[in-house]
Amino acid sequence: MQLTGIQADIMAAAERLGRPAVALGFCRGGRNAFLASAPRFGFAGVIGFYGVPGIAGPYGPGPTQQADELSAPTSACSAAGVRHELVTCPGAAHGFFDAEYGEHRAACEDDWKRVLEFLTAA
Repeated sequence: MQLTGIQADIMAAAERLGRPAVALGFCRGGRNAFLASAPRFGFAGVIGFYGVPGIAGPYGPGPTQQADELSAPTSACSAAGVRHELVTCPGAAHGFFDAEYGEHRAACEDDWKRVLEFLTAA
């Protein structure tokens, strides 16, 4: 399969970093992190913040629509039987983890703890 654009960049990064590696992204990067759980990338896991897994958008089908092609632990994909955890932070706007840290300190600290635990387990 010929990869282009962002997927080609992710593949190049995965190859450069070696294995095991985990993809982590925010916003559009979160969506691409979800999609990087496809076996061809070889990631040990993926973490996506604000990646909108259930919506097909201007960048094509979302992770939920492609769930049967994904395999690394991720936070979408129940229907395909992919191991995952989905965490929502009520009241926190898109981008809260970086842009509004002070206002959502407890959610940010909990999310960062979850990220570190995930990385330790991956």
